[in-house]
Amino acid sequence: MKNVCVIGLGFVGLTLALALAKRNFKVIGIEKNNNLLNNLKRGRPNFFEPDLENQLKKNIKNKKLSISSEIPSSWNGGVFFITVGTPLDKFNKPRFDMIKTASNEISKVMIKNDLIILRSTVSVSTSRNIVKPILEKSNKNFKLAFCPERTAEGNAMKELRYLPQIISGLDKQSLLSAKQLFKKITKKIVPVSSLETAEMIKIVDNVQRDTFFGFANEIAKICDHLSVNSNEVIQKGKYFYPRTNVAKPGPVAGPCLSKDTYILAESIQNKNLKSNLISLTARKLNKDLPNYIIKKIIESDVLKKRKIKKICLFGIAFKGYPETDDTRNSSFYDFYDVLSRKYKKSKIFAFDPMIKKNFSYKKLYYRNNFKDSLKNSDLVFILNDHNFFKKLKKNDYEKFLKKDSLIYDCWNLYNYKFKKIKYLSFGNILNN
Repeated sequence: MKNVCVIGLGFVGLTLALALAKRNFKVIGIEKNNNLLNNLKRGRPNFFEPDLENQLKKNIKNKKLSISSEIPSSWNGGVFFITVGTPLDKFNKPRFDMIKTASNEISKVMIKNDLIILRSTVSVSTSRNIVKPILEKSNKNFKLAFCPERTAEGNAMKELRYLPQIISGLDKQSLLSAKQLFKKITKKIVPVSSLETAEMIKIVDNVQRDTFFGFANEIAKICDHLSVNSNEVIQKGKYFYPRTNVAKPGPVAGPCLSKDTYILAESIQNKNLKSNLISLTARKLNKDLPNYIIKKIIESDVLKKRKIKKICLFGIAFKGYPETDDTRNSSFYDFYDVLSRKYKKSKIFAFDPMIKKNFSYKKLYYRNNFKDSLKNSDLVFILNDHNFFKKLKKNDYEKFLKKDSLIYDCWNLYNYKFKKIKYLSFGNILNN
């Protein structure tokens, strides 16, 4: 059984570690966060993924997966995966300090001909210009590859098996070794010509989606101002028509889409390329969406002369489907911050069917059931498209809300008309 060490046991690292353990690799998972580390050792992952907890406990029990804070000094060769985060700093610049730390730790213990695979999202040339020089300090021959992670949260365990894996290498031997490894997970291998090509593919994957959604949100904003139903424009416009494919408007958030446009910008910063990136314009539009929606409501006569005592936010996770309890970079935080500034004397409640623990944020009143969160609210915002919200009926709202309460649906989930409640959805005219 070949040894594999996965450094960083967040969403990317843990799902990969379990996929490898299932293929009979002996996997060592490295996690520096003490709380996360202790929970993982007990078989408790810090995020939801179908069957994840069961697989974690199973593979710890059968000793295919061990979890530690440090690479064991007894390491006798194999494969290292770097799956640590690349968050943005306060200037929207990607941080690579965790990648540097992981690379340094590997350089101290690796042996001749070990394979190191970077799987974090990085700016172009990070593998060659940051990871490679650090590994060279070991004065040992090594193989280096970049193989981007491209799975969707909530469906990662399945997608690791059937999604094509992009494979790149520093040289032919590195490429070959990486291909042989990933063939144990999936039959769909896509080799590319360079480390930089693979790094760019990963960035493009996410940036194009953010830009895609940004265009849809721009259309929805225009429809708002023209009193045109954007949902009808988009859905009817692409009905059996092959050359129109506009996304459904709504909040765009999460740990990837909200970050990777800035990683793209970082990649060209020192390349003397003067480019007004369309993707940066789309990112700004998506980021500003909560402020736009709330401003629109405040300036309209929908809530004319109405005191807003209680606000309810439905949806804390950054997306509703596939299901996830990941709140990183969720639009919820932006909505809360803007609303708390605009309505300083109002109490803000929230509910999400995927958030099981006692969620806390500033002065938020979190409730574990939708009724307590919804009851007697003056304003309700639907922030993600979880099936729980989709299945709610008129009566589920009307029996708990006051007359003339307003529901603002960012996801256009409902096509029925309310009798006593006002209902407004993004890009659409008032429904009653």
